[in-house]
Amino acid sequence: MIAFDTNAVVRMLIEDDKKQAKTIQETVLFAETNSIQILILSEVLIETVWVLESIYQCTKDEVTQFLETLISTSTFTHPNPDVIRKAIRQYKRGGDFADFVIVEQTRQQQAKSFFSFDKKLQNKYPHYVVEKISVTQATDTNMSKNH
Repeated sequence: MIAFDTNAVVRMLIEDDKKQAKTIQETVLFAETNSIQILILSEVLIETVWVLESIYQCTKDEVTQFLETLISTSTFTHPNPDVIRKAIRQYKRGGDFADFVIVEQTRQQQAKSFFSFDKKLQNKYPHYVVEKISVTQATDTNMSKNH
């Protein structure tokens, strides 16, 4: 297995540096030919989305299409593909991809709630994202820790 950094993923997509883009294409082809997996961490995907939106002015549809292709291509692997799929679905409907990945990761880790002052995130996940932890939530968390 090999892993790609954000700059490699962006070069693969944007091809703004022909030499680097060719190197990435050759690397992906080599991986495909030799059944080598290419690991792309969720942090890399978060950075990639940010770069595509802010630097290259890609639309949400373009970014979504890229993410969906990346997650469904067998050469690429991800530590949490279900988290990424759920985050992509949420991102398509509007909002910040990074926020969705973070919320889905906390859910996967079985956190009872997610503490945040982000009002948009609270509206998106009204029963999960909170800015105040109740005594019941804290007690439930402690009790499950002790058992």
